[in-house]
Amino acid sequence: MTETVANLSVLPGVLSIPAISISRDEMIAFARAFDPQPFHIDEAAAQHTLLGGLAASAWYTCARVSECVEAIARGLGLDAQLAGLEQIVLFAPVRAGDRLSGKLRLGAVGSCECGDGVCQGRIDVENQRGESIMRLTLDLVVMGPAGKSVETRQNCKFRQARPARAQRTARDDVIRHFEDIGIGDEAVLGSYSFDTRKVETFCSLTCMEGELRSPTFGGGQASVPNWHLPAAWMTCMLRYYEAESSRFAARGLAVPRLGPAAGVKHLRWVRPVRIGETIVFRGWAERKMEIASQKDWGLLVVGAEGVDSCGNVVVSFCPQMLIERAGYTS
Repeated sequence: MTETVANLSVLPGVLSIPAISISRDEMIAFARAFDPQPFHIDEAAAQHTLLGGLAASAWYTCARVSECVEAIARGLGLDAQLAGLEQIVLFAPVRAGDRLSGKLRLGAVGSCECGDGVCQGRIDVENQRGESIMRLTLDLVVMGPAGKSVETRQNCKFRQARPARAQRTARDDVIRHFEDIGIGDEAVLGSYSFDTRKVETFCSLTCMEGELRSPTFGGGQASVPNWHLPAAWMTCMLRYYEAESSRFAARGLAVPRLGPAAGVKHLRWVRPVRIGETIVFRGWAERKMEIASQKDWGLLVVGAEGVDSCGNVVVSFCPQMLIERAGYTS
């Protein structure tokens, strides 16, 4: 975005998001690379899931919507960054061929202790039939005067990781049915290297008109798109789940199915991640909730984070995931 703050007269305000066309091939390609669950990649298998058919990954949809928002900000001359989201609510699946549109509602710019401005907003997305698809509640940081140190900006409360709300305990067998999951059960899901090829693949599948963007980190080093980080967490989580499933199956133990995500809370990008960095991802159980309408599934709120080679958190969030209960009979 531009180096100066401009046209703040548009805030507060309501802006239209340009239409987003969902390509079947593109959404499946994204899921195969970053979120390979049956309801995202296999039409036949998806018919027998809670989504009732093939659906786009939420990470794919969020990245596409966010790209539109950033394009709007650039067009207005706003030097703004998406610091994070308080909540992502998923109302309905996004299908191949859908045409999404929406409204971006932005509040007035307030001051932050770090010296930058902050603007809170909401994005409501619907499909071509007027059905609500998702809602994103977000925090935008409007950049202040240049010359501020990286440390000062990283100390901003809107760039802080959310502390864990459970006593975390590392376990080797965290893949369990809903009833058997212990609050605080934690697993190291694995590491993910953000090499150029992976970043280019992510950008080519999510940026508008296939345009590759190379955001810069201090010193001119290319950085990873924000949404690539939670998508990488999902990649590691599913890889971990697959390995654990094979290990449990070899011992004759039942493996619970994973259902679609219900939403995400408290997503924070603490600092940019450079291309070439390797991030270690972790996940732990924070909260369990009953679902009256789903006797075969429970809702698990997961604590998720990625840490760099120095042990510093670079991203944190809380996905809400459906986990199969024990004794389910298909």
